[in-house]
Amino acid sequence: MQQLVAFDQKLSARLAIPRTARFLRLLALVAAHSGDSPLWLLGAVAALIWGGSAWWGFGGRVILGTLVAGTATTVLKWLFRRERPPGESLGFYSWFDRHAFPSGHAGRCACLAVLLVPLLPTWVSVLMALWVGLVGLARVALQVHFSSDIAGGWMAGLLTGLALHLVF
Repeated sequence: MQQLVAFDQKLSARLAIPRTARFLRLLALVAAHSGDSPLWLLGAVAALIWGGSAWWGFGGRVILGTLVAGTATTVLKWLFRRERPPGESLGFYSWFDRHAFPSGHAGRCACLAVLLVPLLPTWVSVLMALWVGLVGLARVALQVHFSSDIAGGWMAGLLTGLALHLVF
């Protein structure tokens, strides 16, 4: 187990963007925060209010997926209590959510991808899958998660999304 943890830490360190690479860090921040809950919930509410009946399926799936995936990953975080990678300053993450495994962003994004794929054209589904990977990579690059936190989040989100898919 120690070898696995050491490999995870080494891989995560290799993927980290140095603080001096400001432009790359900015791109990673944009990618990482594109998976934020408030952003997706706001979009879902807008779809429900102004999108008409054609958008209700989208809005409902996003709200349910965001809330259920968030709950699932939060419960798992409190069970595992794995601390985030050490860093100079994690800002918001250091005082609001100290636990890293599984990644809530990775879980939410994977869950949303599973739930939204049936509503999307194939090419958008492919872009969504790439987005899920990009959000996860950005979270590791910004050193707020280890790579295994992302893999755990993807697994939790995939399973949550498949379970919710049965609801729809």
